[in-house]
Amino acid sequence: MTIDIKKLQKAIAAEVNRREYERVAGNTDHSAATAHLPNDLVRSFEVIELEGFLPPPLEKVAEVEADYISAAVEQAQANPDSGPPSLYRRLRGLPLIGKVVGHRRVMHFLTRAQERPGGASLKNISMMIARAVLYRIPKVQGTVKLVRELRVMTGHMAWLQHQLNDTNARLRNAGLQMQSQVNQSLYSQALSIEQNEQFLVTRMERIEQRQRELAIREAQVGAPAAFTLAKPAEEPGMPHELYVEFEANFRGSKEMIRERLKANLPYFQQNVERFSEPVLDLGCGRGEWLQLLKEAGVPALGVDSNTAMIQCCTDAGLEAYVGDALQYLAALPAGSLGGLTAFHIIEHLPLDIFIKLIDEAKRVVRSGGVVLFETPNPENLIVGACNFYIDPTHRNPLPPALVGFLLKARGFERVEIDRRHPGDPALLLQGGDEGVTGPLNRLLFGAQDYAAIGYAP
Repeated sequence: MTIDIKKLQKAIAAEVNRREYERVAGNTDHSAATAHLPNDLVRSFEVIELEGFLPPPLEKVAEVEADYISAAVEQAQANPDSGPPSLYRRLRGLPLIGKVVGHRRVMHFLTRAQERPGGASLKNISMMIARAVLYRIPKVQGTVKLVRELRVMTGHMAWLQHQLNDTNARLRNAGLQMQSQVNQSLYSQALSIEQNEQFLVTRMERIEQRQRELAIREAQVGAPAAFTLAKPAEEPGMPHELYVEFEANFRGSKEMIRERLKANLPYFQQNVERFSEPVLDLGCGRGEWLQLLKEAGVPALGVDSNTAMIQCCTDAGLEAYVGDALQYLAALPAGSLGGLTAFHIIEHLPLDIFIKLIDEAKRVVRSGGVVLFETPNPENLIVGACNFYIDPTHRNPLPPALVGFLLKARGFERVEIDRRHPGDPALLLQGGDEGVTGPLNRLLFGAQDYAAIGYAP
């Protein structure tokens, strides 16, 4: 059950006004007269018979009013500070009008008028009566209700428009978020596809490399299972002892070769802590490189077909064997070497033997191991056209691009070309146009050797 607080307050105010009037008017009993009043004077405004409520004749009214005025004057003289009575009090004092004004509904009506802005003024009372009359006209109340509903509907429409705009903004933001998520998902999928593609390409390259290795192994079926260190048959050409003297005259002294080879130590010193397998030097010669590796604490051994060169190595306390480089590699188990080097060897080999040498090197060098092939640089015109052919055992110059391509094609990773050992600076062309002398100096006195370096996968 709910209670209308405002309605209760208005009823209380009307009752207070009624009791106040009864206190001021005295003990006058108006109950009999009140019982003859209309049932709803304010709310219904219906046509009623007023014969019983007409005022007395004018003479009688004049007498009553004169008596009322004289009484009011006497009261004012008796209480000079009380002030003149209000219109409401004077109306309450009249015989017939007082009964009407003192009615409970009239007092409630006046109380409502008093609560409006400006109080119970004639304007407010007239507006309230006019509104009550208009509400009794057919369809006026429905029209007013319709107008109110239209006002409420206008507010609701504005609220709905606001909600619609807010919903559109949220949908737009949700669409942008979904688009961003879709873009990120597509980018991730594309990146994953690219990585998978690269992985598949690498796997295919390794499978092809494995097939080549198996083909090589199958071609070697029937060969001796282990490599024998027997002395190979000497081919027609320069005798071994004469070739040692030839290298001493044209390649350089041991001290100069050691200084040149020191630049290669960083490639193999970093593997000492990771690998225990030794480094194999193909064509170890007089053993300058083996000696440097031994002094750096890197386990190493060499192989050379020249018995005189091997004798120099063994005299120096180095581990070296006589034999063919390719056959020696073929006899080694897979992954048994931590690295492999070949200084000025590949220019002595036919191309097909060099490719087989690369394949065997990939098989025997463990993952992460380094292979290094050094050879004369034909980009230096003096080397490519003259100095290369001083050694009669050289076959043909190998350009750096070719050797780098062969290493990559056969499965080695991070292949790099290191051009080294430039010509004598005293021979460089001086003066003149730098645009001419610079390229000529590079072509004639540039790097005389290069090293192709790769890493086993």
